[in-house]
Amino acid sequence: MFRSNFPSSQGYIEYIKNLPINDKPEIFGLHENANITFAQNETSALLGYLIHLQPKTAAGKGSTREEVTESTAKFILEKCPNAIDLKTVTSKYPVKYEQSMNSVLAQEVIRYNRLLMIIHQSLKDLLKALKGLVVMSQKLEEMANSLFVNAVPAMWAGKAYPSLKPLAAWIVDLNARMDFMNKWVDDGIPLIFWISGFFFPQAFLTGTLQNYARRVSISIDTISFDFQVRTKESIKSHPEMGCYIE
Repeated sequence: MFRSNFPSSQGYIEYIKNLPINDKPEIFGLHENANITFAQNETSALLGYLIHLQPKTAAGKGSTREEVTESTAKFILEKCPNAIDLKTVTSKYPVKYEQSMNSVLAQEVIRYNRLLMIIHQSLKDLLKALKGLVVMSQKLEEMANSLFVNAVPAMWAGKAYPSLKPLAAWIVDLNARMDFMNKWVDDGIPLIFWISGFFFPQAFLTGTLQNYARRVSISIDTISFDFQVRTKESIKSHPEMGCYIE
């Protein structure tokens, strides 16, 4: 039992009224910067709701929602890169004990090809649905809504690499990533690796450690990375150990 500091119920009411509306992140053991992330997420969600509240019919002579969505789908389908031939990759870069990058490349191609297959097929299905040739499923409707507001559809994002880019920038980035992969397949292991172009960069970093560990015959668990900053112009050949990244 304890003695209350408030002699009446009114004291409790006044105390409750003076409590802050929003709890500080420190109460939950979080850094105060967590408020920034929270505010950004709230704003993003609010703007998303406002965008989805836009009328689905066009006013005056403007394009209808379906016309805009169809045009966007056709444009993306035209700009979306094609899959890489996995058989060519595995024959040109077979699994080697002394070169883990061959396995990394094959894994990257598999992941990107899976994503590209989903993008191409879903866009074709959506275009058919907009023409009334197939049923407009809930997933296709959600995809159409995303295309209309320049957002990456959930069915793509769920199979893709982490990204916060809007749809247009996301497609440009995807093309740049595939250019990096195609150049690797055509020209050999890159002199400088674009680490942001990897679907799963952790595998690349592990492969780099594995190459070193196998070369010097030590356990991979006993080594870690050391970093040196170099200018791009000073790099003329592959390093004896490790890798160059940008």
